[in-house]
Amino acid sequence: MANNSVTINIGEKIKELRKKNELSIQKLAKKAGVSPAGIYKIETNEMTPTITTLMKIAEALDKRVSFFIDEEDSLSDVEYIHEKERKKVRINESRVIYENVAARLEDCLMEAYVAIIEVDGSSGDEPMSHRGEELDICLNGTIEFTVRDQVYVLDPGDSLHFKARIPHSWKNIGDEPVRMISVVTPPPFS
Repeated sequence: MANNSVTINIGEKIKELRKKNELSIQKLAKKAGVSPAGIYKIETNEMTPTITTLMKIAEALDKRVSFFIDEEDSLSDVEYIHEKERKKVRINESRVIYENVAARLEDCLMEAYVAIIEVDGSSGDEPMSHRGEELDICLNGTIEFTVRDQVYVLDPGDSLHFKARIPHSWKNIGDEPVRMISVVTPPPFS
């Protein structure tokens, strides 16, 4: 991986923010709909949160997901990112690397990234949902999406566009890493 990649330890950020808000692990767990044991394991880096779990914790702490996975930079109204300069983010030891390709504009209306999903990588055990729309385009590999209990298998060149409020999940079902472009509006992570 290039030297512009980042491995994020979100557990420390969650613990710090939880304490700042004077919340016990139990209170945060109840507010986020996550088990207290799960919060404890995330804070102590014994467990990597799924995207769904991270979204729930972020909402419970009144933060955007980007607070936990990104540094705060000043925003502008034009963004150019050379392919070799994409910021790569891996949340703890997850099986997914996110390459940010868009979402740093002031008052941004969409978020886009390239996701590299390792073999057996997935969005987690429970489906996620968020406001807006999502468009996913498979660049290589084979990825399976489940949207409202309907299964869609995307091969290179295939795309899937859906209302993101519908419970959905995905997993790499092939024998090679998947590269996928995802565009989400409005941006749930930034």
